[in-house]
Amino acid sequence: MIERLTALGFTTQESRVYIALLQQPFTTGYELAKATGLQRANVYQVLAALTDRDVIARATADTPAKFVAHPPAEVLGRIKRQTAARADSLIADLAELTAPQEQVAFTLREREEITDRIVTLVGEARERVAACVWAEDLSWLAGPLRYASQSGCQVVVNVFGDTEEELFGEVYRHEPAARTVGGNLLTVAVDYSTALVASFDDPPGAVFTSHPALVRVVEKLIRDETYIAAIFDRLGPALEAEFGPHMVGLRSRLLPPDQAERLISIVGFGAGDATLLTEGERA
Repeated sequence: MIERLTALGFTTQESRVYIALLQQPFTTGYELAKATGLQRANVYQVLAALTDRDVIARATADTPAKFVAHPPAEVLGRIKRQTAARADSLIADLAELTAPQEQVAFTLREREEITDRIVTLVGEARERVAACVWAEDLSWLAGPLRYASQSGCQVVVNVFGDTEEELFGEVYRHEPAARTVGGNLLTVAVDYSTALVASFDDPPGAVFTSHPALVRVVEKLIRDETYIAAIFDRLGPALEAEFGPHMVGLRSRLLPPDQAERLISIVGFGAGDATLLTEGERA
């Protein structure tokens, strides 16, 4: 907790004193020095600084003075609001100074780096978030998607597999991950202006872009997945009667050979059975 407080602008000594006061309210500077292991002179300097910033308060006018800590929700909530306001103002000011740049794509290699970028993208959404995601990845993405929906954004989510996570927005259900081919891919597009395509197979990798052409491609991919889910939900039996279980007869013709073989094995068809379902063979 000390490290996390220092990341928000507290010094190490301020963090130790604030935590100690949360644990032991109505404490004197002398008692805080003993509790924190800090020198008394340093403790009084810290108490003065925290009081000036309205992080703590003097509880009584008695001597020696006793102090209490303001609630974390109040203190950190104020820091959060102030930081957001400063960041928004700085973004606007710096944008005016930024020279036009060619829109490019950036490659990400580490899983944590990829998930952090996705969470940031969704958290910064102002208008719309569209995504295709495996159910297992909702353990870390459901919260940001929920926040975007509650903030007034249109949220469209294609989910592959079952999840117990509570989802908001327009949710479209797809087949379980075990019945998919092509690996664990996650696609997300935000505000029609940025997009990210990630593979979480080993080794993980992702491409993040604001190039208009690439963003439109990702948008179309996500829309097509949405169309497929909605159509299959309504017309699934007729489609499988025409193209076979899991539409293997159509899909196996268009997939790379290795993925086509995997799809056929998943649905329990032989290669000959899938071929018989093609339009040419039926004719």
